Amino acid sequence: MRFGTYFFFQAAPGFTHEDVIHNELEQMEWSEELGFDEVWLTEHHFIEYGLAVDPGVLAAAAAARTSRVRIGLAAAILPFHHPIRLAEQLALADIISRGRLDVGVGRGNRPVEFAGYKVPQTESRERFEETIDILTRLWTEPSLTYDGKFYQLDDVRVIPKPHQQPMPPMYQVCVSKDGIESAALRGWPMLNSVLYGSIDQHVQSRDIYVATLEKAGRSEADIKALLAQWGVSRHIFVADSDDEAFEFAKPYEMWYQDSFRRFVIPERIEDAHPSLQPAFVSHPGQSHVMTSPGVNPGMYRLTFPRGTPLTNG
Repeated sequence: MRFGTYFFFQAAPGFTHEDVIHNELEQMEWSEELGFDEVWLTEHHFIEYGLAVDPGVLAAAAAARTSRVRIGLAAAILPFHHPIRLAEQLALADIISRGRLDVGVGRGNRPVEFAGYKVPQTESRERFEETIDILTRLWTEPSLTYDGKFYQLDDVRVIPKPHQQPMPPMYQVCVSKDGIESAALRGWPMLNSVLYGSIDQHVQSRDIYVATLEKAGRSEADIKALLAQWGVSRHIFVADSDDEAFEFAKPYEMWYQDSFRRFVIPERIEDAHPSLQPAFVSHPGQSHVMTSPGVNPGMYRLTFPRGTPLTNG
């Protein structure tokens, strides 16, 4: 098992945006000094829930401040990036880190982000698939001509190529059965997160993932290797007792949960596309309230399959 830290650059009340950014960059240095294996970065826009607006810039900053820890993206939100520019940025970050970059990718899930970028959220899956195709081919082919629905390239040559050949390790954020199956069919490790409920949710994700790998003809050795790279995030607070941890962490966790709810659920659900409204109405963030350690089982005491990378959100 490997342990990492996860950085949202969250701007809680009482902190300036500049303080948040510099404090979390300093914590990345501490992560390396304290013996963690990885630092993970996310991408969010237009809300204090996360000031990590540019994964490429942050990965390069982390690379310049560290020398050992791997630097993971969890994740670059592909519908908001032009694939050529992203391929260039991440290749540079991989070179600056001397091959320590892990590239996690996701579709995005926040309506206001899609509205801000003028990208229809209903196109997120198609844009994700097309950007993945272009991104990986720009890294692995001398040049690329491409005629897609969203992007057209005419003999584009991306240089420099990444330090890691043929490209950095790829991961996929999985929040649905379709996403898990998609990651498995690509032969990429999953990135999962549990914000509410027990760790049993990961067992279900693992079973879907393994079943899809087996159906695709993957060997037992391949499956074992992919599961060893499985990334899991969970909030953890360490104290002498559960009660002490709960009392200290509760206001911060409650701020996080409220911020998360505002992040993923639009203020006016009826303004969202009709196909998206049922998911917003039934989202667990609508009703979840943390009242005692027992309500959120596993929040402080966790076990994972041997070999699982664990990120601390």
